[in-house]
Amino acid sequence: MIISLEKLPERARELLKEFNYKDSSLTDRDFEEAELIIGWPAQIRRDLLSRTRNLRAIQCLSAGVENLQFDALPSGVKVFSNAGAYSVPVAEHAWALVMTLAKGTHRPERKTTSYVLRGKTLLILGAGGIGSEAARIGKYGFSMRVIGVSRSFKEPELYDERYGLDKLDEVIGGVDVIIDSLPLNKYTKGILNYKNLSKVKRNCIIVNVGRGETVDEEGVYKLLKERKDVRFGTDVFWRRDGKEDFNSKLWELENFAGTRHTAGAEGSPEILENAIIEAVKNAIEFLKYGKAKNEVKIGDYI
Repeated sequence: MIISLEKLPERARELLKEFNYKDSSLTDRDFEEAELIIGWPAQIRRDLLSRTRNLRAIQCLSAGVENLQFDALPSGVKVFSNAGAYSVPVAEHAWALVMTLAKGTHRPERKTTSYVLRGKTLLILGAGGIGSEAARIGKYGFSMRVIGVSRSFKEPELYDERYGLDKLDEVIGGVDVIIDSLPLNKYTKGILNYKNLSKVKRNCIIVNVGRGETVDEEGVYKLLKERKDVRFGTDVFWRRDGKEDFNSKLWELENFAGTRHTAGAEGSPEILENAIIEAVKNAIEFLKYGKAKNEVKIGDYI
């Protein structure tokens, strides 16, 4: 039995026609019989997990899984993220923010600070699907030298230099553009903070399309107040009381540009449907073969 907590599009239902699945009118018995649950991490709550008896896996619809209640997972249950499903649209959005800040198109005033990107050095934080697509655009679209800082590299050939997260402080001062596409876990929370951000070059552009909490909000605000040459853009904001809060004081700054988490599923029904399809395909892969892409290391979150 497959349970989806999100209504499935017709294409997804067609893929699941050989399986027993439900995506509406779910009962306690459905949860007891479920081998696999598809849903957003925030939907898969502790009380829901306590009703399962045969659960083998959870397939998340989002690339980030930090909202899942990992401490409530039944023993042996595998978790799969939807990493890669949003790579192209989010990477494009990241570059839209970079271009906005480079050319000053977010401000009505006439500026003389337009910034040329071609041939500059790009730092990618988090070299998974989104990071790889952003690296590709930088490398082939703007002839940039690309440095990657990540725990793993999906496409290592895209990077001129590759480092682990522990080397961030050593390389951050030598780059012109930083794109953060990191997931949020115990290793990445606050990884961009005032101490290392204060080392960035003059006119550095920093963009976050990962998770808000990978950047220290107070630290980046302090930096932008002190250094008008540095520019910061984000599509992701910091959570307060469990909810992403777009009312940041960063909006008052001229060297900030933001969008309200519209790069991925929230921005387009097409992106959402394609992401659901990818999640369903991955779930089917697990049920058929016992393994699938994007298995989450649960220890990263507990």
